[in-house]
Amino acid sequence: MNKQELIDEILPLLKLGTHQERSKMRADLESHTLTELTAYFGVVSGPAYQLEADETALDEMKAARNREFALMQIFKLSGLKNTTKNETLLDQLLGPALSLETFRSLIEKNPQYQNRFEWESAPFGAIRQAEADQSKQRTKIRQAFSAAAKAVTAQGLNDVGDFAANFNLVCGVLGTQFSVADVVRVLTDGSIQGLAPSGNAAELRATHQQKQIENHNLALINADTQTLRKVARQEAANRQTEAEKQVVLDMQAQQRRDAAMDFPSLPGTWQGQRLDAAFIRRCDVPTQKLLAKRFGSAQLDARLQGRG
Repeated sequence: MNKQELIDEILPLLKLGTHQERSKMRADLESHTLTELTAYFGVVSGPAYQLEADETALDEMKAARNREFALMQIFKLSGLKNTTKNETLLDQLLGPALSLETFRSLIEKNPQYQNRFEWESAPFGAIRQAEADQSKQRTKIRQAFSAAAKAVTAQGLNDVGDFAANFNLVCGVLGTQFSVADVVRVLTDGSIQGLAPSGNAAELRATHQQKQIENHNLALINADTQTLRKVARQEAANRQTEAEKQVVLDMQAQQRRDAAMDFPSLPGTWQGQRLDAAFIRRCDVPTQKLLAKRFGSAQLDARLQGRG
């Protein structure tokens, strides 16, 4: 085996990563004698060397892949022009630490390096714009959460503090694109557990009620006569509805009390007269009290209303 043939056998065993490395090694090997190359071949062809070479080659392959990925990100996102000059300069300045993040840090901390590179657009302009947009969106949804948390607390729908921890829980459910209405929904439908209370719910609710009163009064001040009459009728109807609801609640409470007393059923006649609503209305007070004591007020009320 002559010298060139031996070199051809040695080079693959060295598992060099690039053409440049192989060319440099070939030139170096050609400077040695055949005897030296034969001895070197015996070393590099041995199992121990090959195992170490495999591990080294794997590390070099990983490093090469990391470098290619870093270059791809840098040329795509930083605004740097994809040139051999820029690539060489990146390797010189950052070496194995090459990444989009380290390159940005280098330029921002050492502005003098910026002019050594060739750029297609403003350095990291696209990244800075994306960061600004993300910050703006983050501020927007944070404000939406704050408004919703205060609203549901003030209106008594839930008690949710305007805290970062609660905000993060909401983001975990809704993501990073949502409205005040979306937040109100998840804060009131039981979608999220473990929300921290506000600590000032009573104050928020009192303020909310006072604001409603002020808004109502202001609306009345600015209303015309027709609107005032309409509001007056509506409020009267509301008061009547509330009064009727209270009557029903009072009757139900009285029925429960009477049921606990186990009163006998109210008869159809009393002392030879029909015991109907008309009789109850015209009888004297002592008779009404006697009937209530013996049969319970609930049955008398029901008879008066034609239900018993």
